[in-house]
Amino acid sequence: MQQWQPNFLELNPLFNDLKPLLTQHNWQQWPSCYQLNQLLDDSVVNPKGNKLCLVEQTEQLLSDGLYYEERIYLEAVVPTRNANWHDFFNAMIYILFPKLKQEVNRLHFQDIKDAGQKVRTKRRNALTLFDECGVIVAYSDDSIKQALINQEWQQGFVDHREQWGQQIDGFIFGHANYEKSLAPYLGFTAKALYVKVKPSFFQLEKLAQYRELDQVLAQDLEPLMVDNRHLYPLPILGVPHWWDDNIDPDFYLNDNYFRPKRATKQKNSD
Repeated sequence: MQQWQPNFLELNPLFNDLKPLLTQHNWQQWPSCYQLNQLLDDSVVNPKGNKLCLVEQTEQLLSDGLYYEERIYLEAVVPTRNANWHDFFNAMIYILFPKLKQEVNRLHFQDIKDAGQKVRTKRRNALTLFDECGVIVAYSDDSIKQALINQEWQQGFVDHREQWGQQIDGFIFGHANYEKSLAPYLGFTAKALYVKVKPSFFQLEKLAQYRELDQVLAQDLEPLMVDNRHLYPLPILGVPHWWDDNIDPDFYLNDNYFRPKRATKQKNSD
């Protein structure tokens, strides 16, 4: 059993976007599945339109042989381990991205149905990587996005620091990212999925931005998850406003963390 930390929202700025969901819940011990289910509104459904329910994961629950994603699709049940940060944060992502989580489940189930439980298709590998480690990076300025894709971290994070929150911003989707945020470390790297938005997007209040991204990506996810080619490395502690130490430009001089892109070998045309 993992230890509950009642003050986890104050540990670092990576949790700021969860505060509107949880500040009224002063839990001094692990919330039960019943308490977490009270946070899920009627928009949190499976691809068949059935309201999802978090259910404590037990050997009896798993004894029928259904795979995790199959159970969600067929029974609208999300197996949730008791006193477990990973599964707790998964519930938070269901609140923030209900449509996108639904689409992730639909694509998983489709591949399981077509290829079987034991075959890991390229799409399922990409979906899992996104679901665990994904960060959605919304941007309206192509040059900042391109700098980050090229792993030109100085340009993307330092030179354009003032544009973060104005022309580009990050939104955690992968619940493993939140789990790691309880004890962040140099080397903490996510997988970024870049989504172009209109400049007016950044004038919306934060939860409205989540709703818009949820709607857009749920519609567009399938072609983006054919494989993992649309997922790019993102040193998560380098994202402006997500880690206090990155206020100092020297923070980005650590090239063991902010690694430059490897040069690709070109074939000799002779």
